[in-house]
Amino acid sequence: MAFSRVVHAVDILLQLVYLALLSGYVLHPPGQATINMTLNPPTIFLMIYSTASLLRAPTFLVAPFVLTAGAFLFSLPHNPLPGDTSYSVLLCALLLHVLLLHLPRTPSPNFLVSPEVTLPLATLLWHEFSRTLYPSVLFYFPATLIASLFLSAALEDSIPHFLTLTSFAGPPMEVRVTFAALWGTLVFLIFVSSVLLVLFSASLLPISSRQICPWDRYSVVVGLRARRIFATAVVAYSVPNLFPPPFNLLQLIFVHTPRNLLRLSGRKESHVVGQVEGILWYLTTGLLAFIVAGCWLWTVSTPLTIR
Repeated sequence: MAFSRVVHAVDILLQLVYLALLSGYVLHPPGQATINMTLNPPTIFLMIYSTASLLRAPTFLVAPFVLTAGAFLFSLPHNPLPGDTSYSVLLCALLLHVLLLHLPRTPSPNFLVSPEVTLPLATLLWHEFSRTLYPSVLFYFPATLIASLFLSAALEDSIPHFLTLTSFAGPPMEVRVTFAALWGTLVFLIFVSSVLLVLFSASLLPISSRQICPWDRYSVVVGLRARRIFATAVVAYSVPNLFPPPFNLLQLIFVHTPRNLLRLSGRKESHVVGQVEGILWYLTTGLLAFIVAGCWLWTVSTPLTIR
């Protein structure tokens, strides 16, 4: 289990680096520069990581990576710029990334520290959202979409442009609108989550005294569901030579491609391919896992001194 937690920490660390670079990009777009290796390495990393994330199992969690990769692909050979559709797609991708971090799905911070505390809550909220709010949102989606189109058309000539006359070059207007939408969405989710928790806790008052395990604080059913999710994550990250994005591109090029070519040609799989896979893992994921494990052990072993 310790090995799987370290590998998952490497996975979430790489994703946080990706999110930091994506946030920096939308806050400070590089301008009209053409994408190339010597000019804009962070942009190259964003393209590589988003493309590599598409090699994961196809779930709704890859939707933001599809948006990011598509935004850069359709804007080539230039960067997505404020005012372009591709730049708005990047903003939507960033918003989805922040929201999806809270789901009980890997990679997620819910699995890093005290999963018996955070994972049951995430499981409960996601279950209640998918069971109650999602059908309502889906039911009103056509009317909401038409109303949004009418509202955007009505406010098209009412947006003030005095901010462009100031000497301070702040973030693009799209960034401000997106962050405002993200803030409003989070406030709404907090409110809804609080209401769901109050209602759910009220229904558990007669049996609250029988709570034994932290996993079962929101009922045994939720606890079992959270344990199942946690066990699935442990098994997924305990696989030998697991390559998280963007390292899975190296595995695809130097391991899977030669292995499939040997199988198609009818030849016996060479042990050299397995050795190459092991060397690649130790040079990429293994090296980062060693650094993360060392930092974690140093943090645990360092005594907390209060002056």
